[in-house]
Amino acid sequence: MKLPRNWNRLVRKVMRRCGRRCEWKHAHFGVGCSREASMVVHVGKKDDHSLGNLLGLCTWHAAQKAALEWEASRYVSIKVRPPDEGKKGKD
Repeated sequence: MKLPRNWNRLVRKVMRRCGRRCEWKHAHFGVGCSREASMVVHVGKKDDHSLGNLLGLCTWHAAQKAALEWEASRYVSIKVRPPDEGKKGKD
């Protein structure tokens, strides 16, 4: 993924918006994280660099987000794998 030329400016805007506090919100409890935001990540499409698609997250929640995305991509890659054509006629 290629970041835009104004990425540093976008990071500063997101950090100003969130007051340098993690913007992760737990949906079940409606409670946010109180840790310091240390990075800016994309919420949706990785090529959408609009402020609405960017979040300031603490390192812990950024790692959680990455792990969730990795698990989801693993599941999708396993689920859509085509059947092995070589074994089809051997049974």
